[in-house]
Amino acid sequence: MLFRLDRPLDIDPIGRTVIDVADMAEFVRRLSGVLHAAGVRSGDRVAVFKANHFDCVLLAAAASRIGAIPVMLSGLLPDDAVRALLRRAEPKLLVSDHQRLTREAEDGSTLSSFAEQTLCLDKEVPDALSLAEFDGAAEPAPVPRGNGELMMLTHTSGTTGVPKLIMYTPAKLQGQMARLECRHLPPITYRRDDSVAVFMPYVHARAFTWIYSVLTLSPAKVLLMSDSDPEVVQPLFREHPPTVIEALPIDYARLEELALDGRRNVFSSVRMFASTFDAVYWSTIRTFLNASRHRFPVWRYGYGQSETGGLGMTFITRRTANRRRDQKPGPRVVGRPMPTFVQIKVVDPQTFRPVPNGRPGLVFARTKARCVGYYREPERWNEKAVGEWWNTGDIGIKTRTGSVKLLDREVNHVPGMSCLELEDVLVDHLPERHDVALLAVSGGPPVPVVATPDGRLDRERWRRATRGLPELAEPIVVGFDEVPRTGTGKIRREELRRRYLDGAERPGTGRWT
Repeated sequence: MLFRLDRPLDIDPIGRTVIDVADMAEFVRRLSGVLHAAGVRSGDRVAVFKANHFDCVLLAAAASRIGAIPVMLSGLLPDDAVRALLRRAEPKLLVSDHQRLTREAEDGSTLSSFAEQTLCLDKEVPDALSLAEFDGAAEPAPVPRGNGELMMLTHTSGTTGVPKLIMYTPAKLQGQMARLECRHLPPITYRRDDSVAVFMPYVHARAFTWIYSVLTLSPAKVLLMSDSDPEVVQPLFREHPPTVIEALPIDYARLEELALDGRRNVFSSVRMFASTFDAVYWSTIRTFLNASRHRFPVWRYGYGQSETGGLGMTFITRRTANRRRDQKPGPRVVGRPMPTFVQIKVVDPQTFRPVPNGRPGLVFARTKARCVGYYREPERWNEKAVGEWWNTGDIGIKTRTGSVKLLDREVNHVPGMSCLELEDVLVDHLPERHDVALLAVSGGPPVPVVATPDGRLDRERWRRATRGLPELAEPIVVGFDEVPRTGTGKIRREELRRRYLDGAERPGTGRWT
């Protein structure tokens, strides 16, 4: 099994773009020596905050190898969130890069002040250790963590503020979340002849369950992508045509121009597209399934949360995707609970008592994979953990057949409608590269924030797109790059509210975000 990279790893002085499993193991052993020489010991926390690439996974593995606890932070987090998380984690060592370590706050401080020591991976930075000075250090003996001990911290998306740090143990991450994904279930899992391309935030728990499945199922080739820029993707996919792609919704949005351009289409060999982390627009699904020349391509959509892992899964065929979104009205089905592993119930938001099938309510899940807490924030954990059940904070419907239909996050839910569904319909009727976020307002219609490539909106096209839909306020139009997003590409709706709604009240409580 070969791994091809869109650019060399930031930890690799040789600058290779092709590695294998033996190379990965060597990276982990070498990096564990570096961390140990820098003073890291079992039980210490090691924060990883760098440009997104697969070496985030290898750094985490190196820390785990010597019994340390990796604290994985997205390189796209805003500085105020990073500082808050570092203050909470109190790392022994911060591993980062020149770009992030040299950014100063208003008071002149840098991130190095939030850790006992700092290690810079690329260039010399004042008051920071360098990777080069410890390279070649002796490899320490492995110090495995116990099944019930804290193994790793990753953070939530942070769509409504400072993210939470999620606590994972080996029993939960390896024993439950990853185990479920490592089963050989063709055609929905990897085959030995697959060429798999992945676009992922490599600090997320999803990256760790994913690498377990790859190493277990052994597809022939894996393309490790750190960037979804079409100019980076197109030549690599042309040379190594993928048969399976997993990406975030924001990555698919950036790649749509390749799928729409017949001369540059590099998705003709794909048999399965997979998406996680957020809802994907119907028009995007249609575009990529139509770009495939496979006889029966499918879109695998997974529903889950960082705290629980996968909760459900559904598949969309090309035939289904080629219906307009409003030809099949109603909240979209996001999955059916995984048998023997996950249970779903929908409850009244006030009483937490189950509601009948077909009625909206808060989605609760019970799963063996639920993580063990929020690091140093037990009060936020206790708001969402109800015995063995987990309050997802989603408003949804459970059908008579057990499928889950998602309406909205509770914080943005308007009774009697689904903003997620309306956004999907609107985008399906607008030109490419248009995005819509509906912000719910108490006592009034939702406010659309419409992102376009040039910050302008054809008002006649908007009027036609909204015809027959529930009442909406006048749209706020912004440039596509002006939309605030999390490290996984989710729209930070609370930041949009702060910018454009001047403190307008929302209908949801926001207790479970």
